[in-house]
Amino acid sequence: MRLPPWAIEAIRNGVADVARKASDTETIARVKAQAAELLRDLPENASRSIDALVKTASETARGAIDQGRESMLRWTERQTDLAVPCINAGGVLLARSGTGVPVSDPVLQLGADVLRGDCVDHDLNQQLSRSLARLLDLDGHAIAVATSLDAAIASLTVLAQQREFVMHRSQAIRLPSGTPLPDALAGLTLRECGGVQAIEPRDFDGIDHACVILADDGMHPIGPIDFKGRDVISIAVLPVGTIRQAHDSIPSAQVLLQSGIDLVLLPGGPLTGGTAAGILAGKKTLIDSIQQDARWNTHKAAAGIVAMTLAAMTDSNPSPFSVLIDTGEENLRSRAERMAIRLTADDSITGCQITDRPARLIDGGRWEFPSRQLNLRHKTLSAQQWCDQLAKQNPAVITGIDGEHLVIDLRWLPASADSATAAALGSGESSPSDDAPVDVPQV
Repeated sequence: MRLPPWAIEAIRNGVADVARKASDTETIARVKAQAAELLRDLPENASRSIDALVKTASETARGAIDQGRESMLRWTERQTDLAVPCINAGGVLLARSGTGVPVSDPVLQLGADVLRGDCVDHDLNQQLSRSLARLLDLDGHAIAVATSLDAAIASLTVLAQQREFVMHRSQAIRLPSGTPLPDALAGLTLRECGGVQAIEPRDFDGIDHACVILADDGMHPIGPIDFKGRDVISIAVLPVGTIRQAHDSIPSAQVLLQSGIDLVLLPGGPLTGGTAAGILAGKKTLIDSIQQDARWNTHKAAAGIVAMTLAAMTDSNPSPFSVLIDTGEENLRSRAERMAIRLTADDSITGCQITDRPARLIDGGRWEFPSRQLNLRHKTLSAQQWCDQLAKQNPAVITGIDGEHLVIDLRWLPASADSATAAALGSGESSPSDDAPVDVPQV
């Protein structure tokens, strides 16, 4: 569970002051150890850990920590009935149960500052729009943010006032919300063309003065279509994608716009570094026509969500998703072995194997990444019973099932969550040791 940025800053400032003013090495080592223990225990044991640090801290450090004490205690009492923390060990990032990927602290902080309501509003929406347009790094292009991908698609009705909408029959995908793409264009007269197989350029013969919808189905990437000089606006829908090119295998709005696509729609979330939203990126004339229509007010995101989208694009630190996707295979193997040693020492677990199947961004999609899994068997529970039980815990642990085995995949699991995951899986009846001579089968 992440700490709010102000809490981390308060702790760091306090520890730094103690280190500066301490007169001997022993004092410095003691304070550093207490700080490390505090960060591990928060938020559950925040009160006790803060008390321990304050008692041995200097007056300056004590004052810095006390400033945020009351707010931090409120943080430890956060609502968990509706907002249950999620650990994603299922091997699929964009799972319906949750991704387990948090929003980074700088992104969250900017959104909180705007949403809190005590900021000066000097044309805030216009400032956000101008900043987003500059960050796309493409002349004559802009970005707009809607409440969701479905809302972004619905906002396209503005363009239908003067053009017909055309969709190839193979592009009628299901959106992440579960809505079929044609249904998200409710109220429009949608012309269909081609067959249900792959797109062929001749499928669009005779189509002119139209908006053509192209969608990434997870198996076949979108590519520009040569309309041979006809007056056609090409619109790409990316259920999985990033704003700027960050990973070679993942489609991005920036690359598609550079290839000749006029407008790209994609969801906000872990891949973009921000929170849930619908993002429109494309030619400024198209973005302006959508935003100037009165119907945009029903689709646009709140200023705080727009600010978080902006912050995600400007944050100099790697996003939580980037950290996960860039984790090396050797790192995953080592973590899997350590966790396996711990779990095989638990009396409630009767079998454990390490496998190396790929993890995915979506179930059944083309995006695969090297990973490591633990295939586990419980002494008394079936794999399905164990899976259901873990999903109802706090934090909830999302797992997979392979026959009679429960599967724990490490690709989308932060290293910081390994201990919590192992604790959730074990019964606590035995005390595992990392040095125990346990033979862990690998497949």
